[in-house]
Amino acid sequence: MSDSAVLGKPTILSAGECDRGKMRQVNQDSILHLNIPLGELLIVSDGIGGENAAGVSSSKRVVEQIYSYLLDLPPLYEADKAIREAVTRANAKITSDDKQPEVLQMRIGTAVAVAIVRQEAEGTCAWIGYVGDCRAYLVRAGRLSRLTFDHSGVQSLLNRSLITPEEVYHHPDTGVLTRSLGVEPEVEIDIEKHPLAVGDTLVLCSDGLWDSVSDKEIERMASGATVESSARDLLDRALEAGGRDNISIVMARVSEARVVPRKSDVQTTLLKLVIVVFVMAAIGLGVLTYLTFFAP
Repeated sequence: MSDSAVLGKPTILSAGECDRGKMRQVNQDSILHLNIPLGELLIVSDGIGGENAAGVSSSKRVVEQIYSYLLDLPPLYEADKAIREAVTRANAKITSDDKQPEVLQMRIGTAVAVAIVRQEAEGTCAWIGYVGDCRAYLVRAGRLSRLTFDHSGVQSLLNRSLITPEEVYHHPDTGVLTRSLGVEPEVEIDIEKHPLAVGDTLVLCSDGLWDSVSDKEIERMASGATVESSARDLLDRALEAGGRDNISIVMARVSEARVVPRKSDVQTTLLKLVIVVFVMAAIGLGVLTYLTFFAP
C-alpha cells in the first residue's frame, strides 16, 4: 500500500493486485501505484499479442516509460499534459524499438490506463488517461460508475446501438481493439478530469477483471474496509470466475485528512511535559522534605 497526505487535506490510499490467472502461461499485465511529486500515480497496462514474451515486455516497458517520465516532473505541472506526454513518449519508444520483422508480424500492442490523483485548488481530483480497454471505475457512496469507454470494435457497435450492453461480454470480437500503444507511430489518448470526495474509491483494471466480474460485484467488493482487502477480494472473485485472462487491479481511496503535528507544536508539547514533570518533582521533593524534617 502507498499513501500520500498533505497537512489539512484528505489522504490518498492505494493498493493493487496483478495475477496471470488460471488459463495463461505468462502474465502480460503490469501495474504500478505509488506517490510521486505530481500526486498518487496509478497505472494498469495490458500487453496484447497472444502467448508470447513480447506482450509481457510491452506492458512492462509502457509502465516503466510512463513512470520514469512522470517522476521527473515538478508538483505543479499540468496533470493532463503530463499524462499525454508520458503516454505519447512511451508509444514512440515502443514503436521505435519494435521494428524487427518478427515483432511487427505479431503486431504487439498494449492497452493502458493511467491516473494521477492529487489535491488541486478546487479539491481532490483524478486525472485519467487511457488507450485500449483497460478501464477506470468510481465507487461513490456504494454506487459504481464507469469513467472510461473501451477503444474496441465492440464498443463501437454498442455506441451505434447495434448490440446491447449484455452482448458486449459474449461477443466474439470483445478483445479486438481499435486503439492501442505500440502499433502505430502516433496514438490518440483520451484524458478526463474527475472530482473526488472523501470516501470515493477509484478502480483501474484490465479486462481480466471486468470481463469476468459483474459491475454489481465490483461495486460491492470495491467498497471493502480497506483498499488492500478490496483489491484482493476482486482478484479472488476473478479467479473464482475462471481466471481466463491476466487480472490487474489498482485502487485509490480518498480518506479523511491525517493531521500531522507541526514540528513547532511537537517541541512546545515536549517543553510543557518537561515543565510539568519538573514541577511535580519539585512538589514531591518539598513534601518529602517537610515530612522528614518539619512534620510533628
